[in-house]
Amino acid sequence: MSIEIRKLTHIYMPGTPFEARALDGVSLTIRDGEFVGVIGHTGSGKSTLIAHLNALIRPEPGHVIVGGVDVGEKGQSLIEIRREVGLVFQYPEYQLFEETVEKDVGFGPRNLGLDEETVKTRVREALLQVGMGPEILDKSPFELSGGQKRRVAIAGVLAMKPGTLVLDEPVAGLDPAGREELLKLIQGIHESGVTVVMVTHSMDDAARLCNRLVVLNHGRVAFDAPPGEVFRHEEELRDMGLDVPECVKLVKALRARGMHIEEGLYRMEDVRAAIEREVGKC
Repeated sequence: MSIEIRKLTHIYMPGTPFEARALDGVSLTIRDGEFVGVIGHTGSGKSTLIAHLNALIRPEPGHVIVGGVDVGEKGQSLIEIRREVGLVFQYPEYQLFEETVEKDVGFGPRNLGLDEETVKTRVREALLQVGMGPEILDKSPFELSGGQKRRVAIAGVLAMKPGTLVLDEPVAGLDPAGREELLKLIQGIHESGVTVVMVTHSMDDAARLCNRLVVLNHGRVAFDAPPGEVFRHEEELRDMGLDVPECVKLVKALRARGMHIEEGLYRMEDVRAAIEREVGKC
């Protein structure tokens, strides 16, 4: 199910001295099955954009159309929209509130009016998706480690069975092992058939996981293209306060030293293979 954004503008505190234009005429389409990275400097409009995708913020002016349904239409029910588009906030573990993991993960499905047997099935399936077993069902979510809490919070969104999962800086604050574990989990969720939209500050994470990047700058779309194309604009990205992946810098340095490595590589495994091919010629 695609999400179409048309001429979306959002102004915080309009008509006051604190007026701030967070989005300015943004138009783009998120197609079914994509893994889209949303990147940009702090204040570029990333979080405001994704809050529109499941109508946490209603579009005005502009349009957000989810599976043919305009979420801004008056009287439009948002239940189906939020069932289809699951939103995971930054530090989602702070939103855990129930007595047990089972109740917390099952909160959304129960609110959909599903029968208890279906809810229990969804809870177990969602926990398995995030690498957790039934042994934690009766535990308090507040007894878990930071990484486990985050996975439980994501499971609570997955239990709604969204077609699109939207994540705002999902690995923020985690240690390297926790980051790696969660990124693999997100990659697995995408490979299971879920469309993923991920806000990230990490160009390396974006290069590794995403097949398309949307770069925001002062509320406008600066680039919307595959990662390899976006990372060719190194100077423009730096002017926006952004960077390129470390392996892009490595390719540039090796080419400057005379190694015949093709331009446009941005994933470490591809760079490694290119270096091995070049060394093998010696």
